[in-house]
Amino acid sequence: MGQFIQFAINGLMSGAIYALIAVGIVSVYKATKVVNFAHGYLIMFGAYFYYTFSVVVPGQEWAPAWLASWQPGWMVVMRADLQMFSPMGAVLDWLANLPRITLGIIGALICNAIVGRIIERVLMRPLMGQSVFAMIMVTVGLISIMSGGAQLIWTADAGFVPHIAPNTPIRFELFGTMIFLFGADLVNMLIALIMFGAIVAFVKFTKGGIAIRATAEDQSTAYSMGISVPKVFSRAWVLASTTGAIAGAILATRNGISPSLGLFGFSVLAIVLMGGLDSYVGVFIAAMAVGVLEAMTQWKMGGDWAEIVPYVMVLFVLVWRPHGLFGQKEVERI
Repeated sequence: MGQFIQFAINGLMSGAIYALIAVGIVSVYKATKVVNFAHGYLIMFGAYFYYTFSVVVPGQEWAPAWLASWQPGWMVVMRADLQMFSPMGAVLDWLANLPRITLGIIGALICNAIVGRIIERVLMRPLMGQSVFAMIMVTVGLISIMSGGAQLIWTADAGFVPHIAPNTPIRFELFGTMIFLFGADLVNMLIALIMFGAIVAFVKFTKGGIAIRATAEDQSTAYSMGISVPKVFSRAWVLASTTGAIAGAILATRNGISPSLGLFGFSVLAIVLMGGLDSYVGVFIAAMAVGVLEAMTQWKMGGDWAEIVPYVMVLFVLVWRPHGLFGQKEVERI
């Protein structure tokens, strides 16, 4: 029972990150009807930008010393009295890295938003009014371009980045079972859930979100109502890119940095197809279900089997419901 609860909680934390990644794919699809196969590589770029601004820039000779490691006098005094592996030591380590963590997140958000804007303006906008299939194939081509570009700019060597939150070990008892977690994982889950909720609220309750939904229903009608469809497309891509930057930073702290990080997007694409390409609720439920089932599979059968869980689940769901769990069924009238 104890291991079951531990792995279930780990699965929920992974599911929250899946949901944050998936919300970018859903947002682009809702606005443009384009399935972005390259979203995983936008996440990879976000991770590399976080690495650049949190590790590479602070390590330069011209960078101020406090950016690499902030060590005021009171922190040095506190460290002197701490025992080895003290939870407070983890908090102090995080505080020492806080300037470069902040720079890394801000830099990743801005740079990834610019990348998303460039993709939309240079590659997607000229294809407006053309076949959606052509736009989808452009995103497929982006996979090779972004993967190769990342290796040229940052090389293929793996790198490590500072945790976004204090990585303090947490132990507590639940239903008579001792549970062990890391503080950084809990904070990452909260960040993912808050951002997911904020984006859903934006799409449902703001003018910008209403414009996205109206454009998704009918671009011609949206134009006639005074909605700038190109701006809606741009807003959706920037939204997907910024959420991808945060997701990339979180994944970088969990898995390290490498070009293979982009492959993570294919697992999430399977989750999106399972939940429904145009349904935030369906994607959230699918992400949590896959996260938990992956954790259980890893517990019982090993990590190799856990990797195929999203693909097996999406096959079962699509055979039963071709438009996903909560996806809108499209009816074509002849």
